[in-house]
Amino acid sequence: MADFRTHLSVASRVSGLAATGLLVTGLAQVHEVLLYFIMGVMGGILPDIDADNSVAIRLVFNFLAPVIAFFLVFGQRIGTSLAELLLIWAAVFFMVKYPVFYLFTRLTVHRGIIHSVPAGILFWLLDAILLHRVFHVSNFTAWMAGFFVFLGFIIHLVLDELGSLDLSGRRVKKSFGTALKLRNPKDPKATSVLYITIIGLFFLAPDPEPFLATILSSEHYLNIHLFPQGQWFQGLINALQD
Repeated sequence: MADFRTHLSVASRVSGLAATGLLVTGLAQVHEVLLYFIMGVMGGILPDIDADNSVAIRLVFNFLAPVIAFFLVFGQRIGTSLAELLLIWAAVFFMVKYPVFYLFTRLTVHRGIIHSVPAGILFWLLDAILLHRVFHVSNFTAWMAGFFVFLGFIIHLVLDELGSLDLSGRRVKKSFGTALKLRNPKDPKATSVLYITIIGLFFLAPDPEPFLATILSSEHYLNIHLFPQGQWFQGLINALQD
């Protein structure tokens, strides 16, 4: 099994190259490259959220707790007092940070159904839905960002499988096959729930047609759009200033 540093390093490098490739082919703007890169890195650590003491689960819940709290506060009706908003924020934050975290760790098993290919598809769809419905990004950008989450997720699973091969000792560890899988044979109920959830999320996701039509078109790959000398750097600076 690869360690956290390896997962983070490989996911960041692959995501960076892939995002840059989209920029070169004209499929992404400079500011979108950063979004895709972040999504790829996030996907690279997501499979380990089923490990109770992992860095990944702490990072994810430390991020989710304030984000969910802010979203619920922003959704309150106009006229709600500041004291009430602060109380709502604090209640939601601590609810996600502690009881939800505890429940999640009790219900999940490391290398269980979350450590699987369909779980990567689940996070792909969740990301696309969140970006499109909450942050109102375009269909294409939402699906592409979700794809980068899936890409990082799969990279993590592949690294774990490679870590199960002891080439020096010419043996295969017992953990081989527990990461890059389509189902969890030890928990068929969880597998069924996962696939049913994926089907439901697909109907909630934005229209995938612009995404599929664009990435399947050879036009974008045959016409490479390179920045004139120095212009790419200026474009990056302008995007960061915005």
